[in-house]
Amino acid sequence: MPWHFFTKILLALLLLIGLNELASRHYVRRDLSRSHRFSLSDQGSVLFSGIQRPARMIIYFSPNSSTEGSELFEDLEALMQEYQIKGRENLIVEYLNPIKDLARARNLQQHYRFNPNENAIIIDYMDHTKIIPFKELGDYDHTNTAHNEPPRLIAFRGEQVINAALIELSEIPLKKIYFLQGHGEKVPGTAPLEVVGRYLQHQHVNVQPLNLAMTQQQIPEDAALVMILGAAYDLSQEEAEVLQKYWSHSGRLFILLDPTIETPHLLQITQAAGILPRGDSLLPSYPSGNEAASSHDVIGIFISGCELTKQFLDLNIVFAGPTESLDIASQQLPLPVEVASTNSTAIEAPKQSQRRPLIEAAPGFWGCKKAEHEVGKDLSFIEGKDLSPPLIIAAIADLGALHDDRVAVSAARMIVVGNSDFIQDKNIGSVGLDFFSSSLNGLIDRVQLTGNTAKMKAYFTLNLHEEQMQQIVLWCMLFIPLLGALAGLAIFWRRRS
Repeated sequence: MPWHFFTKILLALLLLIGLNELASRHYVRRDLSRSHRFSLSDQGSVLFSGIQRPARMIIYFSPNSSTEGSELFEDLEALMQEYQIKGRENLIVEYLNPIKDLARARNLQQHYRFNPNENAIIIDYMDHTKIIPFKELGDYDHTNTAHNEPPRLIAFRGEQVINAALIELSEIPLKKIYFLQGHGEKVPGTAPLEVVGRYLQHQHVNVQPLNLAMTQQQIPEDAALVMILGAAYDLSQEEAEVLQKYWSHSGRLFILLDPTIETPHLLQITQAAGILPRGDSLLPSYPSGNEAASSHDVIGIFISGCELTKQFLDLNIVFAGPTESLDIASQQLPLPVEVASTNSTAIEAPKQSQRRPLIEAAPGFWGCKKAEHEVGKDLSFIEGKDLSPPLIIAAIADLGALHDDRVAVSAARMIVVGNSDFIQDKNIGSVGLDFFSSSLNGLIDRVQLTGNTAKMKAYFTLNLHEEQMQQIVLWCMLFIPLLGALAGLAIFWRRRS
């Protein structure tokens, strides 16, 4: 009957409408592009989804412009779409073509005071403004500019730059991070820590050196964090006492140890927090064991239980260079009673603290106590002397904190890693940089910004010399058309016969 037919049509329409409504509210987006140009980092996602007040971004771009950075407009447009999805109604993006709307362009130039002849992004947020020229969004190779050739675009780093600008506008004044100096520590921004130096620039932090011998043995009051990156010489007893006092009074420390150097005064600080370096060298498990094995990288596995590293639980991290394991004092027992010194009064350790492992060595690694082995002999595992798994490589200690990493106001916090070479330019990988980033942000009370950071989107370039170009031209203009013609003749001849 006809009414059966119309009922089926109506039910099909209702089902279609319901499915579309459900799909519009609950959907999953996937970026399948080669360079992941349409994916935001964890940091970018949190920044723009957490915008509390309306933010405005004005893309001032002239299609006729040939200035450096103009070729990045399409990548920037794709990035803005991702930002708008996260920011929703709190993010307003305006595209302005100064040729089509000259009056609006002049008003903006008078209000924000930027160069009208240069393409730029204007970010207006929290009553503050940031102007970003397009050329800052790209990483360029200027080696051939001396021969009147334009700079070659290597990568797009728009998310890094824009994320840093939003952090800057929403967090004023800057947080100051001090890097201890005077004991051979590595300095970010110079070799071999140029990559880490560039990263710190994008995190909107004020990086300052700290030489306690030049500051009357005092930590500046504005220090949000003190970092010790691989001291090659030990601290003095007075410096160790100053740093330990700073930490016990709600200070923040990030310590990367160099296992090849004996630093008893530096270890005094970590011991006071209940993190005890074990003086071993991690090696892979080879049946015979040998000295060459000591040069192998150590694979680390992230451990659950800490907000700073929860995003990395499915990832491995590589520690290049010497790595030693850490022991964590029992949570039920008091910390080491005292760390004595022959030249000063004993320092009492804090009585209450929370200590947790962050990273442990993958199965198959063991701790070699080289003092227990004969020089020149094979390094095989010695039961009862060498250290067997599990072996902790990185740990965190809190003093006076709530049992929630997201709330650490007025709490002392320290992260210790038994390796200092993994952050060097030749060794650092994306996971290593993300771990460094999460540790840093967690220590300066930016726990919401932990997770993976924005990476540069590299452009794929194919460098061919002249002979290869000639071969490609020959194939495209002669051989491939000739093959097509021969195939056509063969088919024609077969049909004729």
